[in-house]
Amino acid sequence: MDLQQYKAEDFILNDSFVRYCLRSNDTDVQFWENWLERYPHKQEEAEKARQWLFHLGLRLTPEEKDAEFGKLKAAISVADTPVKKISWKKIARIAAAIVLPLTAIAWWLTTQRQTAPAADQEAYTIFKATDNLRRQVTLADGSLVILNPHSVLKVPASYNQQQRNLQLEGEALFEVAKAEGKPFVVSAGNIRVQALGTAFKLRAYHFDKEAAVKLVEGKVRVAQETAVAELLPGEQLTTGKEHARFNKNRFDLEREKAWRSGRLVFHNASPADIAATLEYWYGINIKVITRKNKPIRFNGVFNNKPLQEVLVAVCFVNGLESVTKNDTLFVQPISK
Repeated sequence: MDLQQYKAEDFILNDSFVRYCLRSNDTDVQFWENWLERYPHKQEEAEKARQWLFHLGLRLTPEEKDAEFGKLKAAISVADTPVKKISWKKIARIAAAIVLPLTAIAWWLTTQRQTAPAADQEAYTIFKATDNLRRQVTLADGSLVILNPHSVLKVPASYNQQQRNLQLEGEALFEVAKAEGKPFVVSAGNIRVQALGTAFKLRAYHFDKEAAVKLVEGKVRVAQETAVAELLPGEQLTTGKEHARFNKNRFDLEREKAWRSGRLVFHNASPADIAATLEYWYGINIKVITRKNKPIRFNGVFNNKPLQEVLVAVCFVNGLESVTKNDTLFVQPISK
């Protein structure tokens, strides 16, 4: 069957997809991540299958599996809900691979139509950027999202029907496709940013004291509580994450273009410059500590490099080491 025709029940019976969910095979993980980015309209079904797999997880002995396999066949033979014809050997093989109880699979096959989300419960596809690298997501309407590290984007199943509403934790750049009559709105806590044919950036990490909206091109409207403001290209609005404290100023468009292209440049950077740049670039809370009698400066150019590679260079040149404590990364003198 063509993968684009897959439903949740097809994904759950695909060996490669199961290995992707379990993160047990790098080739399968890479294939499915790339495939789901190319075909975002299938992400809802894939996520549904993934949730079923993990919600049903339980270990069984080989003898218990044989017994439960008989119950599975009996359960399906008397089921009221029609199910598609599938290979029993394939079910058994997958069940053994992911140590699912076969009774749970029987329950899933015979009740899946009754366990669909209620009409008033919105389903979401969730995209996460890794700790070190950005993630690029193309939405169903053609809009492009670049997620900064440590960021999460929630896309509702109803996206691009009447509205285009998204939820963000962290930071992302949005390049919005035009769609008449379908507002594009991104929410971060109680902050809402509506695009009006736009490329903009929204940042609201949990460790940031303020949230920030930067407009690269087009126009946006920012709303929080009863406060509303519109931005023009090159303008930035910062505000409290819980309560509106709007402050509008200009920002460096060239710096944002460099961020968009993935070109990170340090020029005679002080410890404070290094910390601020890494926080801005990788979405992490960072502190750079140096010895008082040994000031440092750092120069370097990095093109689309993960945080770890940049840290190795910074630390090697300056005799430092990096240590993570709680949610803060410390770059500090090497401990003796």
